[in-house]
Order: sequence, then C-alpha cells, then structure tokens
Amino acid sequence: MKGIFLILGCVLCFSCSTKYNYIDTGTAVGYYDGTMLEYFRHDTWHNWDSIAKVIDRCSPELKSLFESTDANITFFGPKNISFEKFFFWAEHEGSDVTNYNKNYYMSIDEFPRDFCDQIVKTHLYTGGKVMRDDVPRLERDEEGVADGGGMVLPMMYGNKIWIWSLRNAFAGVEEMADVELRAAAVEEDGKTITNNLGTIATTNLENQSGVVHALGDQYFLGQLFELE
Repeated sequence: MKGIFLILGCVLCFSCSTKYNYIDTGTAVGYYDGTMLEYFRHDTWHNWDSIAKVIDRCSPELKSLFESTDANITFFGPKNISFEKFFFWAEHEGSDVTNYNKNYYMSIDEFPRDFCDQIVKTHLYTGGKVMRDDVPRLERDEEGVADGGGMVLPMMYGNKIWIWSLRNAFAGVEEMADVELRAAAVEEDGKTITNNLGTIATTNLENQSGVVHALGDQYFLGQLFELE
C-alpha cells in the first residue's frame, strides 16, 4: 500500500498546520438548530448559496435528505468559490488549469436535474454521521512516508473518498496543533489516489440533518468524480 501514498509526500511535507488554520464558514460552527438545507440558505458569510441552489434543483428524494431532521448524513460541502472556478473555465477556454466544466455551463440555472443530482451524490455519504474525531490518524512508515490509516467512505454516487486526520506540531511541540482532516478521491479499490482534495477547511458543522465538512478553497468542483 506504501506506493500509492508516495503521491502525498510533497503535500504533507509542505502542509504545516497551526492553530490558526481555520476558515469561517458561517453561523453553524458547532451546531445549527435547523436542517442542512436551512443552514446553507441562511449562511450569512455567503459560502453556501451555490450548493443550496443545486440541492433545490435535485430530485425530490435526494433533496429530502437535506430537509430531514434525522437523516444522519455526512456532506463534504463545496463552497461558492468551487462553483466560481467551475464557471471560470466556460468563460476562459484555454486556461492552464484542468477544465472540469465539459458542457461549458455558465450558471447553475443551466444545470439539468441529473447533473445536480450527480454533484450532490458525489459529495454525500449516507452511512451515518462521521465527525472529525471519528476519523483515524494518518499512518506513516519508518521513513515518515504516508502508509495508510484514515478511512474510506463510499459516496452515494458510487465514488469513494479517503479521509484521514492529522495533528502536527505547534511552536515546536508535537501533537499540539488542532486536529485537521485531509481528503483524497480514490479509485474503486479504495487505495489508488486520483485527486488530492487538500485540507478540509472547517469540520463538524452539525445540524438536524447530519454534519457538513467544508471543502477548502483549493477544491475544484469535479475533482471527486468526473461530472457528466
């Protein structure tokens, strides 16, 4: 298994965590006394307008999970910036970044229902509420190379995410920084990494429907699974 984790070597070496590695993602840092969709709609920091609109356009059965008070879902939420970058490619063809917007949609209003369902399902785990402290630590070999640990979650669409926790040094003291989560998209075998998703910006955003883990600004919509 060691070989497949070598891809993370550089990422882990240059990702030095501190206690200040935090991005404000709205009113529900802790617990929001409402459904997940209500949380997205009422976010005063305007991080979730896009995903709220996508969920509103999903099939009724899928949307109902985000309106439920007992679904216990885990959602890896793409923020507005991920959608902004997605639409950027449609306006700037030939950009030097990978184009995940294959149909060159210019707005969410152009997304068909099946496409909205796919976006949501590729980020949604329905097997229970997974909190940050439920996720095992990254394991390293004797040379300090990532060699396992964490957990692999099958998303509702069928794609898989590997997530792991880290607690780096702070002020030179080991295990003093806040615990953070990292994530990567993996193939069906649950081992081969296809895309490194980086650090989860904010974790444990609980609500009546379950929990949201906010993906970082570095995340590109389409990295979890090729959108069709």
